[in-house]
Amino acid sequence: VVFTSPFSPSFFLSKSLTEGAGPYYHLTHSELVALLLQREADLHRQRVEDLEDYIDTLLVRIMEQTPTILQVGPKGKPI
Repeated sequence: VVFTSPFSPSFFLSKSLTEGAGPYYHLTHSELVALLLQREADLHRQRVEDLEDYIDTLLVRIMEQTPTILQVGPKGKPI
């Protein structure tokens, strides 16, 4: 067993690394990777939902204020 002085830099480093770990400290590497991938997927899904909401809101504003922008002529050209 190696005892580290409470005044040594390694003591503070190891303590600071474990303090921020909180509920993740007990997880294995593969569990942490799986959790990270899940969080990334959730963030991506949330970004897509936010963009869809923004586009919906923007489209409604255009339809209310200047709907002629959305009109298309017979050959696919705007009127």
